[in-house]
Amino acid sequence: MIAFEGCSSICDENGQLRFYTNGGPVDPWPYDFGAVWGADHEVMPNGDLVSAGGCNSSSQGSLIVQDPGNEDHYYLFTVDCSEHQHTGGFRYSEVNMALNNGLGDVTTAGTPLLAGVRESLVGIRHSNGTDVWVLVHGGINNDTYYSFLVGASGISGPDSSVIGPVGTSSGGQMSANLSGTKLHHAESGNSSLYDFDPATGQLSNYTDLQSTAPVFGCAFAPGGRYLYVGQRLWNGHVFQYDLLAPDIQASEQSIGQVLALQTGMQLAPDGKIYIAQGGRDHLGVIHHPDSAGVTADVEVLGFYLGGRESRYSLPNFVNDLLLPSTVGIHEALPLSGTNARGSHDNLRVYPNPANDRVNLVIDARAFGKTGVIEVFDVTGKLVHSEQVASLMALQPLELSSIQQEGLYLVMLRVDGHTPRSARVVLKR
Repeated sequence: MIAFEGCSSICDENGQLRFYTNGGPVDPWPYDFGAVWGADHEVMPNGDLVSAGGCNSSSQGSLIVQDPGNEDHYYLFTVDCSEHQHTGGFRYSEVNMALNNGLGDVTTAGTPLLAGVRESLVGIRHSNGTDVWVLVHGGINNDTYYSFLVGASGISGPDSSVIGPVGTSSGGQMSANLSGTKLHHAESGNSSLYDFDPATGQLSNYTDLQSTAPVFGCAFAPGGRYLYVGQRLWNGHVFQYDLLAPDIQASEQSIGQVLALQTGMQLAPDGKIYIAQGGRDHLGVIHHPDSAGVTADVEVLGFYLGGRESRYSLPNFVNDLLLPSTVGIHEALPLSGTNARGSHDNLRVYPNPANDRVNLVIDARAFGKTGVIEVFDVTGKLVHSEQVASLMALQPLELSSIQQEGLYLVMLRVDGHTPRSARVVLKR
């Protein structure tokens, strides 16, 4: 597969590749072929996307979303590019992985959803933990975001949020934090931060980060405190913003430079942020994105591509797909509806089962506040307690001091909020 900018891929829960796409064609060769490829690296039946309205020169040209009601059914969303004057708009195709001996078949291609949108496309998990919001932005000279909801009954919407600056360019990247409560949109002279409500699909609380130079790529640290934005300049800077600072824009600091014109970014399951560097045989890497300032450690030649060249963007995913598991222990073990302390499981944790560490997904209203985390064994005995001065969106909890395997209750207490809890299995 060759993609000038956007592409997307998807694997199963065991990390085995299911299929991938560059979204569609764009001239000249070798980018003038668009398709969906299966795990055998062959174009799927009906997988030619030449007439499906997409383009691999869109900044985030494609996004794959699994049907919440059918694990073998996927939606492939695409947005067209400026080279095509955006005539393809926002569309979807469907892939059925139960066909073609498990290698998949494209059953519908290029169904229109919305005309005239720009090249940015992002997927954010709904607050119910199952459905997915898919967001696009209206065209140039437009100040509206459109949210479509993917659920078990299909695609609905859009809901719209009229907010932020009027768009000035076609390209750019949108990125959401892991908890789905913040969204950043980097596009040329606009660097825009929003709150996002994963229950309603609405954006609010626009913050202008006042970019002094064109920007393109963006990504949130896994813990949620820091945002990274890349300039669209040769040897452009990578800026870090502290989202807990009293003045977020004033917290801007350059933590490094990269060897590229466009700097598409992507948080990965290893907790690092990778940076596209067009024409280079390495990706840039932010090794410690939850660390402040230069200790985040930007490495220009951070990941060798084995002789292949990076282009200008990286694969696009629904925001929480780097989580190894979003399955609560109440789904893994058919226990009673309430836990040992009398409250329902309502705290998302991963991985689960766990070894020495779990991560707590913190609600937006508790982000940055002081919290107490307690761990109880099955007898109700308190076996671990700690106070966290400032909760991160993805809060780590070390459990290595607990020697015994088994079932435990993790409780989070924040002043002014109802306690939240989850059952966790420790396996070693």
